[in-house]
Amino acid sequence: MKNREEIHKSLISFKLPRWKDLPDFDIYMDQVIFYINQELSPLFFEEKVITSNMVNNYVKNSIVKPPIKKHYKRYHLAFLIVVCILKRCYSLAEISKLIEIQNEMEHSDLEKAYDAFSICFEECLHATFADGDDKNLQYNASNWQKQLLYNVVRSIVYKLYAEVDLLDKKGSIL
Repeated sequence: MKNREEIHKSLISFKLPRWKDLPDFDIYMDQVIFYINQELSPLFFEEKVITSNMVNNYVKNSIVKPPIKKHYKRYHLAFLIVVCILKRCYSLAEISKLIEIQNEMEHSDLEKAYDAFSICFEECLHATFADGDDKNLQYNASNWQKQLLYNVVRSIVYKLYAEVDLLDKKGSIL
């Protein structure tokens, strides 16, 4: 496992894939698991990010739409990436409510919503790990839903920051 300083540096430069960077073709469950574990591993240290049982549970709980003939599409990946990040702090019921709020927003567009989440998450993550907090980050929340997004992202990033602080020099939680 990486030590605290290595994790800190990797999170300062961490990037989520944008919508246009997600695979634009059908993929199977094992490919979904591999892709998401690869993309999100810096956020989870040595923990498993996602398993097939987790995906099946998210589908069963209507958090993610079921695959089409065992194939997953770009929108499945986007949902699963966001759900994996949200799971660091939130229950499935809370995640379901957050998704419901997003879906109810006027002119809700999955591509724009996913990219907005990605940008907000990265900016908060980078600011927090560079400065120790995000007080210098200028976030313009034009409505309560955007403010909620920012608050949710901040809570996840601050939890990550605290977890990294808890790592000892050997890389294990104190």
